[in-house]
Amino acid sequence: MTPPGPVAGPSSAPASGGTRTGVTGTGGTGTVPRRPDESMTLLREVTERPLDPGYALMAQRRAEAGGALGRSRRSVVLMLLVAILLGAATAVAVRDLRAPQPTIAKGRTVLMEQIQDRSAQVEALSRQTASLSAEVEGLQTGGLLPSALQEVNQLDRLVSGAVPVEGPGMVVSLTDGSGGGLVEPGDAPAESRVRDADVQFVVNELWAAGAEAIAINDERLTSLSAIRNAGDAILVDLQPLNGPTYRIEAVGDAEDMQVEFARSAGLGFLQLLSAEYDIKNEVTTSDGMYLPGAGSPTLRWAKVPTSETTTGNTAGTTQDRSEEDNG
Repeated sequence: MTPPGPVAGPSSAPASGGTRTGVTGTGGTGTVPRRPDESMTLLREVTERPLDPGYALMAQRRAEAGGALGRSRRSVVLMLLVAILLGAATAVAVRDLRAPQPTIAKGRTVLMEQIQDRSAQVEALSRQTASLSAEVEGLQTGGLLPSALQEVNQLDRLVSGAVPVEGPGMVVSLTDGSGGGLVEPGDAPAESRVRDADVQFVVNELWAAGAEAIAINDERLTSLSAIRNAGDAILVDLQPLNGPTYRIEAVGDAEDMQVEFARSAGLGFLQLLSAEYDIKNEVTTSDGMYLPGAGSPTLRWAKVPTSETTTGNTAGTTQDRSEEDNG
């Protein structure tokens, strides 16, 4: 019994002339020509069949169905109508949104009328205030008031800081540090800049040393003045001060103030600012300084003087309380 094996046949070696023999069918033989590009299968697939088999199958099905598949004329017309309707609806909506509504226009008109009325009232009150202020100034300086009342009024204006003052005094200057000299004073780090607390401390020490009037960068201080900090800016009564140098001027006895300031904690505080934060400071005296006034205070409460006051006896008969409006 012969074991199964390959079927014997003609030699499969290629014959001369570029042909080879092989099995062509059941029990038959033939010759098949050899392709020159037989080894380049991928390139032959790309050149001979560039269309993907899936696309080719769909093309064949379309051809079998009798033509390319596409939208019918009815569907195209319907889509065009929908697009036109959507565009028209969008245009109408935009027009309605941009058109002024009657209620909005009416409310705007009412607001404009109120603004005009309030502006006119403010202007009228401002004119009335200026007129009354001029009348008060005339009464104070025209000699119509008794001398005792004039002296009391002048003293009150000096104490409240309403009028300018002149005289000798002491000057303390604080300048922003430069972070060890690496940058400009205006670009100094936050810890090397003068803060509102620093100015407050120096001002309090000057008051304690005997100052009669103080101004910071020509901003006059009163008993109601506030020194605050807004970001990197120092405010005095909501007025920003221009740095990097802050000049604190105090009118009073220069020699006594200098001695008292040196005895207090003020001098040590300045040395601390210079050593720890590179904040430069300078303490000097001046024989003549001019401090501007802070303006007339707003009168909150007053009492009509008695007859004793008009005759010159002013002890305990007139009580005036005035406060400065800080905004």
